[in-house]
Amino acid sequence: MKLKLHLLAGAVLAGSVSLSTWAQPAPVVAGGETIATKRTMSPGDPNPTPLGPEKQLEVFINIEIKNLQGESLGRIKDLGIDLVNGRIVEVLVQTDRSLGTGKKIVAVPPLALSADPANQVYRLNVSTEVFDTAAAIDLKHWNEAGRSDRVAAAYRLFGQDPYFLEEGGTASKTDTRPKVPLGYVERSDKIVGLPVGNFQNEKFGKVWSMTLDIPKGRILSVIVLAPGNFQTKSVIPAVALSFNPTRDGLLLDDSKMEFADEPRYLFTEASYGNGPRSKEEAYTGPHTSVALEQGSSYRDVDRTIQINRDIRAQKVNGRNVQVGTIEGRVTLRGWVYTADDKRRIGEIAIAAASAEVVDNQITVGKPVTSN
Repeated sequence: MKLKLHLLAGAVLAGSVSLSTWAQPAPVVAGGETIATKRTMSPGDPNPTPLGPEKQLEVFINIEIKNLQGESLGRIKDLGIDLVNGRIVEVLVQTDRSLGTGKKIVAVPPLALSADPANQVYRLNVSTEVFDTAAAIDLKHWNEAGRSDRVAAAYRLFGQDPYFLEEGGTASKTDTRPKVPLGYVERSDKIVGLPVGNFQNEKFGKVWSMTLDIPKGRILSVIVLAPGNFQTKSVIPAVALSFNPTRDGLLLDDSKMEFADEPRYLFTEASYGNGPRSKEEAYTGPHTSVALEQGSSYRDVDRTIQINRDIRAQKVNGRNVQVGTIEGRVTLRGWVYTADDKRRIGEIAIAAASAEVVDNQITVGKPVTSN
């Protein structure tokens, strides 16, 4: 069945923190039970954690891009994604024939787009003449299209400074936000459906969807659909995944037992006049039951990514820990099995920031859930 890209209704175009998802109809469950009910009956999960409010979805592909003069430039066709670094590198726009160029694919930096909620479009501050000069992307030769020098040229054309190192470049030690190498850039529609496993060749399932924040250029998480009749969907941070050597699958450095502790994602198909809806579990801590705040600046995002990556690199059991950075201040929340794990995660965060800006709210011991 053909997959369609969706985003939360109004969220992206309102300019707030937003999610999007590749969504297909929810699987049919025997006996007329809903997925939510079936999940509570799945093995090892008698008391699932509470889910947040359901979020409405609307069609994402083909959202129109206009300039500030109201002229149509084209429509979104796909996204170029650096999954390992958790970034949306470019928005792939199929141009409008009215520009006189015929249809071609143009790469636009996500931060160059601004939301116009009243008209349900994105705005790009560029004339049709400048947009017409943008290099065409040949999707049949995608590996060549992902080269950092080509991507950097597209960023500059639309007035954006590349956040990554170009071919042959070196990072400056004096920059407040040093540039990093550009990871492997893949099209989002090629990531959906990829198998997901671990380094021990255990299979977890396949990529069912992704949650994205396009105006901020961020990939929030990857949703993995497990095999079998239960159709369980698990939420995994994008930066926790890596491509296998042949780039036809994703790897998670986790055992099956650790993977089972990932939060769950539920999707309800549109029916009886109601739109499709989604629910996503979130980790909760002793101070609050809402998600951590995460700053949108590159510096805040980079710090959170670095801490998460260092936790995994040091083989600390931090699967139930959330990290959020806003205005340079880091908050750690969730739970771990031992006091030593809490201490080590705190030290990792302090090493990436400093002691005075790290708030370690992690608790020791698995929280008791009520029926």
